[in-house]
Amino acid sequence: MKKIILLIFFTISFIKLSHSEESIPVDVVADSMQWNDKEKIAYAKGNAEANQGERKLSADELIVHLNKNNNNNEVVMIEAQGNVIFITKTEIGSGEKAKYDLIKNYIIIEDNVQLKKEGNVMVGQYLEMDLLTGVSKIKSEKENDRVRVRFSTEKKELE
Repeated sequence: MKKIILLIFFTISFIKLSHSEESIPVDVVADSMQWNDKEKIAYAKGNAEANQGERKLSADELIVHLNKNNNNNEVVMIEAQGNVIFITKTEIGSGEKAKYDLIKNYIIIEDNVQLKKEGNVMVGQYLEMDLLTGVSKIKSEKENDRVRVRFSTEKKELE
């Protein structure tokens, strides 16, 4: 039986970017969604995706936190659980859970983490990505474990 996908285009709010006066809405799509008005939290379950401009966060489940101090539905944080994939214009990060702080433009991805950028691959257990500076850090779970990075090399043909 085909899975009936409840398509909910949930345009949550406009988010002020720290280096821009421009506002970009966050669109959330999932198989089902639940809203807690008192807590200002939305639960997107099943093939959940949150899109904001060129950024996309997908997972089995997304928990969208809105600013509790105002009524403009500003998204402040998105938590992701299960099969997490975070895509920017130049990077793809994956893992099992994540916390995306839209105010600080910062994401942390944990458990079986992989970051791909321009043919290079970083592997570890804990990834921090500062989306403002472009600096990414990857760590292992334990002090004795090591992280891995594979740098691709571009071969140039002789003329």
